[in-house]
Amino acid sequence: MSDERPADATGVVRLVARRELVERLRARSFAVATGLLVVIILAIGVIARLNSDEGDDALDVALAGDVPAGFEEATGQIAALFERTTTITPFDDADGARAAVEDGDADVAVAGDAGQVVFHEDVDQQVLALLQQAWANAQVQESLAGAGLDEQQVTDALTTTSLEAVTIDGDDGNDGLALLTGTLAGILLFISLQTFGTYVLTGVVEEKATAVVELLLVRARGSQMLAGKVIGIGTAALLQFALAIAAALASLAISDIEVPGEIWSALPLTLVWFLGGYALYSTLFALAGSLVSRQEDAQAAAMPIMSVLLLAYVMVFTFGSDPESTVSTVMSMLPPIAPLLMPMRMAAGAASVVEVAVALVLLALAILVAWAVTGRIYEQVLLRRGTRISWRDAASLIR
Repeated sequence: MSDERPADATGVVRLVARRELVERLRARSFAVATGLLVVIILAIGVIARLNSDEGDDALDVALAGDVPAGFEEATGQIAALFERTTTITPFDDADGARAAVEDGDADVAVAGDAGQVVFHEDVDQQVLALLQQAWANAQVQESLAGAGLDEQQVTDALTTTSLEAVTIDGDDGNDGLALLTGTLAGILLFISLQTFGTYVLTGVVEEKATAVVELLLVRARGSQMLAGKVIGIGTAALLQFALAIAAALASLAISDIEVPGEIWSALPLTLVWFLGGYALYSTLFALAGSLVSRQEDAQAAAMPIMSVLLLAYVMVFTFGSDPESTVSTVMSMLPPIAPLLMPMRMAAGAASVVEVAVALVLLALAILVAWAVTGRIYEQVLLRRGTRISWRDAASLIR
């Protein structure tokens, strides 16, 4: 075998990366999986929007009899506080208004002469409170006008400020959405890291099992092949993950749900955590693949790595309910766990800038160490075919 090596190492890495990228993008399974993932994420937003629209915001009111002056205007103003719109239809008598409710042409009827709010079956307490408040406001307005106050004085007397609802612990009511978004991001990260890490694993094993690696080593070093494979598959993975994140942002916009600012900033930053997590785990998966010569042994060789990745995935659910706890904070900064747990804490607004920075620095250091160790072992075991190399034997090669 010739020891000739290409002078341009970057060109070798680029060539290998391009081959891996083209191979992944041409695969029908990649296109189907990516399209299905995007459709599912967008469907979640559409379903949320439809569910929110089921409680129809439009309120049709049938009105009959004498009512205080300004009742219709007051009804519209009060309804706006409940984020509802009103349509008021006058009827000649209470019987006609009742018939409209019974036939489904109106949601509720107000019989002014009888002083009644008529529902078809069950009493809607929100609608009842809305109409009672509008009726009271109209009566007060009528009384003030009758007492000699001009229009501006009546308006000033009826102008009020609403109370703001707060909680002692500062909960703004969006924690559920934040935790859900963070948890879904963690699930997506786990699936992507597992899927594309496995691609790296099986790709290395396939080249070694078919002796293709021996031909490649004539023109390229093992470290260059490793870098090209990780970068090529990683580019395809990043493309799919970026489309998923874009779909998630669109899904939140479609859902018409009030989204905390932390979620809008945390989701795009999930791409950073994906890149870090992929760089760490794909390097280790490549190392595991280099230790075996058969696909049947690949999963067993990768079991220690999969166990750590699965542990990080479990941490998302274990500590996700309390993202501000000390244990959750510490765990989210550990390199193997940070790519899955930290995005969830960021979405919940529980991670400080310092914690995120520390987690990123530790993750970067872990990647450098993993790359150095893998690169040293990788070149020494690629040509060793036959029996599986244990992790202990592989560790001895570092020296």
